[in-house]
Amino acid sequence: MNYPIYISSSSDDEEDEVQEPTTSQQPVTTTIVNDERRIYQAALQDLNQPKTEKDLPHGVLSVPLMRHQKIALEWMRQKERSYNNCLGGILADDQGLGKTISIIALILLQKLKSQSRRVKKRSRRSGGTLVVCPASVVKQWAKELDDKVSPQNKLTVLVYHGSRRINDPVELAKYDVVVTTYALVTNEVLQSQKRFSGALGRVRWSRVVLDEAQTIKNHKTQVARACSSLNAKRRWCLSGTPIQNEVMDLFSYFKFLRYHPYAELCSFSQRIMVPIRNNRVKGYKKLQAVLRAILLRRTKETLLDGQPILHLPPKTINLTKVDFSPEEFAFYKTLEATSQSEFEAYAAAGAVYSNYAYILVMLLRLRQACDHPWLVKTSSFERVNQSGFTSTKINAVMNTLESLGKQVKTLVFSQWTGMLDLVEHSFGKSGVTFRRLDGTMSLVARDNAVKEFNNDPSVQVMLMSLKAGNLGLNMVSASHVIILDLWWNPTTEDQAIDRAHRIGQTQAVTVTRIAINNTVEDRILALQETKRIVVASALGEDPGELSATRLTEQDLGFLFFGVKQEHI
Repeated sequence: MNYPIYISSSSDDEEDEVQEPTTSQQPVTTTIVNDERRIYQAALQDLNQPKTEKDLPHGVLSVPLMRHQKIALEWMRQKERSYNNCLGGILADDQGLGKTISIIALILLQKLKSQSRRVKKRSRRSGGTLVVCPASVVKQWAKELDDKVSPQNKLTVLVYHGSRRINDPVELAKYDVVVTTYALVTNEVLQSQKRFSGALGRVRWSRVVLDEAQTIKNHKTQVARACSSLNAKRRWCLSGTPIQNEVMDLFSYFKFLRYHPYAELCSFSQRIMVPIRNNRVKGYKKLQAVLRAILLRRTKETLLDGQPILHLPPKTINLTKVDFSPEEFAFYKTLEATSQSEFEAYAAAGAVYSNYAYILVMLLRLRQACDHPWLVKTSSFERVNQSGFTSTKINAVMNTLESLGKQVKTLVFSQWTGMLDLVEHSFGKSGVTFRRLDGTMSLVARDNAVKEFNNDPSVQVMLMSLKAGNLGLNMVSASHVIILDLWWNPTTEDQAIDRAHRIGQTQAVTVTRIAINNTVEDRILALQETKRIVVASALGEDPGELSATRLTEQDLGFLFFGVKQEHI
């Protein structure tokens, strides 16, 4: 039998002394109480935005850290040293505030500290930092790790991707940083705790960083289970949108982080979900306290000493609602009536959940019909399959581009590559110069498309699939964004918009969201607002009626122990 190689921790880990409390064998109930007491202490300490800064020596980075990034560096350093139920946490800064360079600074800080203490060279069985990210940003991570570090302090970096990648864990352990994809982690790390199938699972990493960590939000998926199975001392989640659908998204992060007592589903449900169901305001306050101990979040509107942490040009979002042409309207109404009739039949038979997948397909068709009838394959398809037909939404895109002029670079997002094909056809007829980025393209082709769009003044538009293009990419050469179709989750659209509205942007950014009147898109807009309330309530950012969920010091003591803070 071939046993897996478990790479052990070595001297570079040992020089960062973890402040872990000494505990004797205790009953489970007592342990959980102590766990929550430590979380209470951490939440109390972080009740206000942290302001303590940490910087690297001059010249280590090729660009200086901004103040909020220095604060993030010190916060992360403390979280990796202080045993508050997990070593690591969630860096949840808004898209475009520089989470990547904050992590690079943390990696460099550890390396410099190791060198200054003259610790013996890292054992060949000790891994460095593993960065797991979407395929679309692997090249960007490699570029940032090279560009942002001065020549005298370069990190050794390996992009672990492609058919010729090495499969020796000892070789992987030689690098300061290994960058790979969620797909490879899923393929290489088996769900069994006893055995791993690939090199990634046979290294004990000093640190694992999940970029765009919302990728693992569903704890039942293989990717979430694989990431949680990685062997690492310190664990970090990077996400500007830590909650996308519901509070349950957080459980997968807690499981990955080993954030006890909330890393077990039963405990998470009892201590997080049940309080929210019983009393919304108090339940969300408890959740905020639990998050505050391990999560740092700053938005572009966050103030430090009364000043914005980042001075970006303004961003304006416009919702453009348009009406179907008569042909499209007739097609949509026929499709809608058929879908409603089928749903009513399932509901009457008590068979909604047993036909759930098909019902989602019906909704998908309605949403696609809002973009273009040709995306929907139905019996009435041929009635609109006429030469030269252009949908209302494509006309809206063309009108928007014409009003902007050729000097304005624009990102156009759609969820469906079929819609991108149709827009591309219209661009070809109209002479619009564009590049394209979608999930069918290789990493090299994606990287070339981004470079050409950013650097070639003649390229006016980048066509992007929402899934492949909304994460991690830096597209600050664009100053206009068009969202062609609405998604249930507004944070997905926010991420797409922030490809342009981020550090490095020098122009005002305008956004056009296109929706069709009197269709399913009206209901999607309403659902988006509901989801925004859930996210804002959990993170304590809601300015409206749930602003009462913001935590006070007294709240923390009461939520954890049922008494006021001064009596604890």
